[in-house]
Amino acid sequence: MSRWLLDTNIISNVTKAVPSESLLAWMAEQADETLYISALTVAEIRRGVLEKPPGRKRDQLEAWFAGPEGPSALFAGRVLPFDEKAGLVWARLMVDGRAQGRPRSALDTMIAAIAEVNDCIVVTDNQKDFDGVETFNPLRRGG
Repeated sequence: MSRWLLDTNIISNVTKAVPSESLLAWMAEQADETLYISALTVAEIRRGVLEKPPGRKRDQLEAWFAGPEGPSALFAGRVLPFDEKAGLVWARLMVDGRAQGRPRSALDTMIAAIAEVNDCIVVTDNQKDFDGVETFNPLRRGG
């Protein structure tokens, strides 16, 4: 059974007013215990909420983030940290990217490192930033 690490763009897509149908279908096929997010994804989502100007939309996002449908609640026990092992993998991935003439986003590479040390496949709509680790894009299923 595969373990899936959902990238921030996947969580963002699911929370859209009209999420991707292929993404929702794929997620419905997965057992909850196989779906993970990183602590960095929680941080990115929180930053996005805090960057919204005060008002109704931000209040709604704050309530969602802190509530039972928010990422920390939905993924309780399945939020993976960036730890020492991931740090060592991150260093290698960053150097490999630079050596290949393709510098990488530090944050995406940290998520990639978390996936590698936790034996997860990164689920993302941004596969180019995860070169060196296994990825899957459910938004492009069937073609």
